[in-house]
Amino acid sequence: MKRCKNYLQLLTFLGLFCFLLSTSVFMQNVSAAEAPKTDKTASSGASASQEELAQILAPIALYPDTLLAQMFMAATYPLEIVEADRFVKKNSSLKDDALDKALKEKEWDVSVKSLSHFPTVLATMSDNLDATKKLGDYFLDDQKAVMAMVQSLRVKAHEKGNLKTTDEQKVVVEENVIIIESAKPDVVYVPSYSCSYVYGSWWYPHYPPYAWYPPPPRYGFGVGVVIGIGLGRWCHTNWHRGDIDIDINRTARFNKNVNIGGGKGDRKSWKHNARHRKGVAYNNRAARKKFGQSNRVAKQRDIGRGRKAQGLDRKTRDSIKQQGLKNSVRRPNNKKQNRMAKPRVSQPNSGKRRDLSGRKPAVKRPQTRNSNAFKRSGSGSRTRNMSRRGNASRSRSFNRGGGGRRGGGRRR
Repeated sequence: MKRCKNYLQLLTFLGLFCFLLSTSVFMQNVSAAEAPKTDKTASSGASASQEELAQILAPIALYPDTLLAQMFMAATYPLEIVEADRFVKKNSSLKDDALDKALKEKEWDVSVKSLSHFPTVLATMSDNLDATKKLGDYFLDDQKAVMAMVQSLRVKAHEKGNLKTTDEQKVVVEENVIIIESAKPDVVYVPSYSCSYVYGSWWYPHYPPYAWYPPPPRYGFGVGVVIGIGLGRWCHTNWHRGDIDIDINRTARFNKNVNIGGGKGDRKSWKHNARHRKGVAYNNRAARKKFGQSNRVAKQRDIGRGRKAQGLDRKTRDSIKQQGLKNSVRRPNNKKQNRMAKPRVSQPNSGKRRDLSGRKPAVKRPQTRNSNAFKRSGSGSRTRNMSRRGNASRSRSFNRGGGGRRGGGRRR
């Protein structure tokens, strides 16, 4: 009877333990399912999720194809965007041919130069530098995914009846692809719209659309930008292949690098040029390895860490130097120089002077004592008293004719 009772207690204990264990596992699974997804690009370096792509692309997905392609390429060079924005604001009087002539002397990527004709767009990307870098990183990681999300957003806006042909733009639907072109080949109108209006209720509550600019109540267009036919046709979005075709020869108006990699009119797929990145960190190891950037350098040059001096213009670098940032970098060298300089300063005092008369110097000992006395004196009265005693001692020595004796004329 007693043995049976022990068995019952053991079974009861095991059953209770299994119940608590299964409940704990169940709660963990529920919490993991309900928790919002984290930013994979920041932690594991994986490609962006659909939620993240929709969040960053929603406010610009309805831009004309050529302008959107230029933004994708230029976003991979965030520091050059900052430089171009400052240049355009400083030289706001430059327009059309005068601006093209000035841009020809710049060493920026052609996509950044092209965006200089759209000062509003350029300023928006410069003011939202973190979002710009994120957009560029997403595009470098997976161009096809970015362009596929643009098409998904356009389909939603088209189904809502908010994406259609107007006097400013031409909307074409062909082979399950929505193309947005300018109504006039030499004029581009940049739209501005409210995402909640054009797309309807947002389907990713944990990832609301990013606010690149203060959204208007509905849908509208700004003032048309006259760009000319050449500027609007140097790049082309290939939606079916999921990349961008470029014709660098069409940029001869504002770019010195003509006839690169092919004959006249030859189109090639766009490729990122790491030289124009100017040290800005890539978002994952795969990109850093692909474009020849070490992980250590990436940490030092991360644009989000406040080190924005890499690749900026001379005026900006000089301003940073004046703030002491450059001096803080060279501080270890200064310490090393100071340590090296100390022995050189003390060497002349450590050596003995050679006396040609063969006698011990009579002046050295009083000078040393006087020097120590002045250093130790804490008041003016003490200094004067010591000076009087010294004068009296020298006077007695002179009267006794002991000036030539060793040790300052002292009698032994």
